[in-house]
Amino acid sequence: MGIFFRVIATGLLIFFLSPLAILYLAIENGPQVDRAIAIAPKHIERIKHIIDTHRHKVYPGEIATARILPEDFDMGINYLAHLFINGRAQAALDDGEVLLRLSYPIPGNVLSGYLNFETTLTETSHLPLPQSIRIGNLQLPEFLTNLLAQQFLRWLQNNNPEFRAGLDALQQIKISQDGLNIVYRWEGGLFGKASNMVVGAPIMSKQEQERVFRYHLMFANNQSFRNRATIPLSEFLARAMHLASKHSINGNPLEENRAAILATTFHVLGLPFKLFFPEASNWPKPIGLKVTLDGRDDFAKHFMVSAAITAYADTMLSDAIGLYKEIEDSRSGSGFSFNDIAANRAGIKFAEKAVANRASALKIQRVMATELKDTDLMPAWSDFPEHMPESEFVARFGSIDTPGYQQLIKKIEQRVAALRILR
Repeated sequence: MGIFFRVIATGLLIFFLSPLAILYLAIENGPQVDRAIAIAPKHIERIKHIIDTHRHKVYPGEIATARILPEDFDMGINYLAHLFINGRAQAALDDGEVLLRLSYPIPGNVLSGYLNFETTLTETSHLPLPQSIRIGNLQLPEFLTNLLAQQFLRWLQNNNPEFRAGLDALQQIKISQDGLNIVYRWEGGLFGKASNMVVGAPIMSKQEQERVFRYHLMFANNQSFRNRATIPLSEFLARAMHLASKHSINGNPLEENRAAILATTFHVLGLPFKLFFPEASNWPKPIGLKVTLDGRDDFAKHFMVSAAITAYADTMLSDAIGLYKEIEDSRSGSGFSFNDIAANRAGIKFAEKAVANRASALKIQRVMATELKDTDLMPAWSDFPEHMPESEFVARFGSIDTPGYQQLIKKIEQRVAALRILR
């Protein structure tokens, strides 16, 4: 009988201590990956080029290959880790395999430390598969690694039609030191499905869509807009933020502000919401009203697009896209304009305040409830150079890394920081 109880006691001890041992092996004091997040206009340009090429030059039923450079893949992995889990990641490509490292900071209210993941994905005739997974000092057995990979793919296919459509189109991912070659069979609407996958079901829930719809209806049904040709952004945005304030009493002010910003952006751009999620195909059309910021509709668009990207992604992505847009304009469009950058930065800082935390979200709602003018949203800009073709920009500033350029950007940031809306 004594032996029996000792066996039971030992079994119970192992049962309770095993999770502790696993945690001890898995959690480490510091991150394995500790690096800055860097998104540059060149990354945005290459991503846009890939999308444009395969959107317009590949025909349905055709086998096509999209090439992603090692630098872009590494940057993308690191940015996504930062965006979704506040972590850091690193990717090293070799012939036939890729080494991925990820460091995730454990929230300090329960435990402290980092979960450091490392896995090697090996090229196959279809998707790369993990050959090993290590979490801290815990090495997962190969059979468990294979089982987890298979279960994860099965879960994606069974629970997300968009992911399943993407996997069905994907033929193979070839890995080399020169980059990833993604071989796929083009099917009509694949990019639309991918767009829905990114900004639709997985990210925007039904509740979030209903919240955005509320602000959309407020704009669409506002009779005071009917007989006006233009409206200042300070007034237009204030209407949405006033509604956000009312629903924040018993709701989440951060989510209300996000929805208000997104709905305002679509109305400022005059775009149908079905571009964002197909469920909106039956929504009323945005009102045909020209919204201006300090007298210019392009400023209103720059402000709101940057605000929306910041509210739903983050500042770095919004900054990179805004700067890429100006560089592209200097080459083939209206020219590089520092006042556009001022509008971008103002929108970014507004959105940062609007979704930073509960106190900040409520504060900006209160400020928006006061008598605002466009100059409370947009800094003085008339002395900033604008409409510069690439040759003039290079002659005056050289590049975006020169002291002259950085000095002007600093002046913009100082003026933006002094705006009433941000105090």
